Amino acid sequence: MRGMRKLIFIGSTVLFFSCTSGDEATRSTEYSEYMLAVSIETDIDFMPKEIYTSNDVQIPELKLELRSTEIYGCLNFGVEVSQFKNERTLIIRFESIVEPGICLTAMGPARTMVDLPLDVNKIIFINGNKLDEYDVSINEEKVSFSAVSKSFTTSLYEDTFRLPKHSFAFVCGTNTDNTHIYDEFLSILRENPAFEEFEFEGDGRIPYAETSDGHWVNHLSKYFKYTEVSDFEKLAVVLNNFSSQHIEKNSGVSIALTSWDNWQYYSWVEN
Repeated sequence: MRGMRKLIFIGSTVLFFSCTSGDEATRSTEYSEYMLAVSIETDIDFMPKEIYTSNDVQIPELKLELRSTEIYGCLNFGVEVSQFKNERTLIIRFESIVEPGICLTAMGPARTMVDLPLDVNKIIFINGNKLDEYDVSINEEKVSFSAVSKSFTTSLYEDTFRLPKHSFAFVCGTNTDNTHIYDEFLSILRENPAFEEFEFEGDGRIPYAETSDGHWVNHLSKYFKYTEVSDFEKLAVVLNNFSSQHIEKNSGVSIALTSWDNWQYYSWVEN
């Protein structure tokens, strides 16, 4: 009986590796036309981002940021890739690490951004003869990745929230002796019937700043939605008046109101 159990275990193990090898061989054959002899000598981390192409008010574009796990001597090393789309499959092929002409002296990973089409449900990463595959789900609320097979890539976040339409973030930092300023302006927002406070429910990376940065007290950011754009625009005057009355110069306080479509108001400038 003991010998039979050993045979069953060995047989199961062989079957498992045979199936795995077969799946990998099938994928390699399916995408062989995209493979090249060249490859890069680093693993890759990736994450989705909604970005703006200028400082103007605009609808954010959904991108995929790719960054090397290798750290290079200049901050602005790049990653050369080719991008293909086959029906609902996005194929990204890594080709080289690009050394910059002018070196930004801080160290950092090599990076690049590629478009992430909204109808994609699968991503294939190719590096030489290596092939990684992820299932992708994109909707108005989230972008989600689930690894099918991977050897050189890592999704930094399984789930990333998208910027809700007609939303904005209240981001505030204070000193230790004037934290009441955060509460006072938050009360102004909460008491305004034009704004509805909300939270990002569940797991996932939040696309807005979750706290301020660089202050003695970095408060938790709060998030609101509005119906009319004009209601958000009126906050420029509200913030100007509040800042002139309650925020002393060099007091270590900052307030930022950042909208989903790149509209921004700050306490330290005249909006």
